[in-house]
Amino acid sequence: MNNTRIQEWKMFVSQIREEKPLVHHITNNVTMNFLANGVLSAGGSPMMVHDACEVEEAVGVADALVLNIGTIDEASAKSMILALRKAILAEVPVVLDPVGVGLSSFRQQLVKKLLLEYSELKGVRPRTILTICGNAAEMQFLAEGAWEGKGVDGDLTTSEDDLIKLAEAAAKQTGCLIAMTGSKDIISDGEKAIVLSHGDPMLSYVTGTGCFATSMVALYQANMKQEVTRERIDLTVLERTALALLMLTKAAEEAVKTAKGPGSFQQNLLDQLYCLESTHEIFHGSIHWQDYVLKEGANQ
Repeated sequence: MNNTRIQEWKMFVSQIREEKPLVHHITNNVTMNFLANGVLSAGGSPMMVHDACEVEEAVGVADALVLNIGTIDEASAKSMILALRKAILAEVPVVLDPVGVGLSSFRQQLVKKLLLEYSELKGVRPRTILTICGNAAEMQFLAEGAWEGKGVDGDLTTSEDDLIKLAEAAAKQTGCLIAMTGSKDIISDGEKAIVLSHGDPMLSYVTGTGCFATSMVALYQANMKQEVTRERIDLTVLERTALALLMLTKAAEEAVKTAKGPGSFQQNLLDQLYCLESTHEIFHGSIHWQDYVLKEGANQ
């Protein structure tokens, strides 16, 4: 890995902790506490405001917005639409986690409404990017309308080439940046892709690690004032997104070394997220990060 690139990543990770971006979540009830603690450990500030009467004001002061449909109901769905609309108009980055999108028509219709809202308002705020973070089964549904998930979980057994094609297809179908998590993490905007090969199977034994991947992406995409007022670090949104998943999966690799099971692993993971920034431990070992150009002429 290029040393200049790693130095930029280190500076960016340090700036996250200095700036403490405020990440607003409208998320599921099962993992909310873990997400809040995870964002705190990784250097951000979490905010969990769900009610429709105040979500627009909350988005107005946030640096990023997470929408997670894991335990969705009609009230939360209404809040998500209001929050998304406000975020786009205020140019606040949004990350959508379409948990189990193919499971029910209610989830499908909500995601469809959110994507339609984004599509219509993108003309007003063309710089706004909506990122979709989820597993392969969720991306397959978004790309092809097919659902092979189990409950709200789902990982497809397929080749790396097929996963890249799936992420590319989901990006083109939705018009969004795709962050597809699994045994390999694939990040694609439809023209380029980054493949990461890190993490540990223990991540699948702790509920909320997938949801937290979405929170990490939002944290690393957050609007940061220091990039304007201080030294600017020119990372693309694609690279920020990949860096967020790299930090999480490398932290998992460190956490599992002293874990006795899922309980201690979860605690260790929070500790590693808290400590890794100060030691930059994740950059000391090998980094499996591969860039791909999917469309001829796309900038590297």
